[in-house]
Amino acid sequence: MSLSSALLALEPLRAASRFFQRPAYEIIFVGESRAPVESGVGIAVVPGATFAEDPRLDMALVVAAYDQPEPWKRALFPWLRRLVRQGVELCGVDFGAVFLAEAGLLDGRRATTHWEVRPAVAERFPRVDFRDEIFVMDGPRLTCGGHLSCHDLFLAVVERDHGPAVARFVEADLIAGPGRPGETRQGDPLTAAETIPDPRLRRAIEAMEANIEIPLPIEAVAAAAGLSLRRLQALFRLHLGETASGRYLAIRLNAARHMLMYSEAPVTEVAATTGFSSLSTFSRAFRARFRSGPRAYRSGFRRLRARPYFFETGARWPEGTEPR
Repeated sequence: MSLSSALLALEPLRAASRFFQRPAYEIIFVGESRAPVESGVGIAVVPGATFAEDPRLDMALVVAAYDQPEPWKRALFPWLRRLVRQGVELCGVDFGAVFLAEAGLLDGRRATTHWEVRPAVAERFPRVDFRDEIFVMDGPRLTCGGHLSCHDLFLAVVERDHGPAVARFVEADLIAGPGRPGETRQGDPLTAAETIPDPRLRRAIEAMEANIEIPLPIEAVAAAAGLSLRRLQALFRLHLGETASGRYLAIRLNAARHMLMYSEAPVTEVAATTGFSSLSTFSRAFRARFRSGPRAYRSGFRRLRARPYFFETGARWPEGTEPR
């Protein structure tokens, strides 16, 4: 369980109750059993009810940062489907949105999840329109990327339920600025618009993102951006401090990283899907960027939930845990 995401979602609801001086929302934690559930930071949460007890709810939040064991999901999914038949609103937070998709409860709807997870799950669930927005409200299905986007989503929920005056009180009570609109894009540091100031560079990056499996020649990327090759390279060096081909390789390797963490695709398939002609070429490039081979990276993530990103910034695996 992601305790930070849960608290950031619940705090606007608690603050709304302060506005009304009575419970505007009643909050209950529900689990497979009443046994304490340890959160990602080691703080235990004690459920107040179980799936079998079927407490009466208006909304159910499914909060998770990572995948969970199959036995737990086999208990969760029937309960979620039962809630849908009762007309309960469902909200998937971070990986919780993936659980809703696995249960078949997002088919034909717009949804979102954490930006690292989205590329892999969008391919897994073609009947779900996964977006890169921080949160999505599509009828009785709400989803968000987790963490700070939970605050934005539940400010929007308070405003939907009680109007703008209450939402402004909640912002003030929590010493927060206005909530970001749902269509705010989540930010992968390699491709987020906020880190790419020139619109021509953004067009080039978008062309790279759209052509991962069969990479474009850099000349074609320049043409998509409306630039000469020489001007494209100059802009990349000026604004991003690297070559266009270097950024393109980083985007492809990052896509491979997502697949290794959040899909079951064999490493050979990951290599082919991200535009590498051979497994050996892929492995060398991956190791050069992440200081770990792809198989070791996958096993390290599943064992430790560690995922080094840009080693150029000095990031390292925790001492003594670097995969070999």
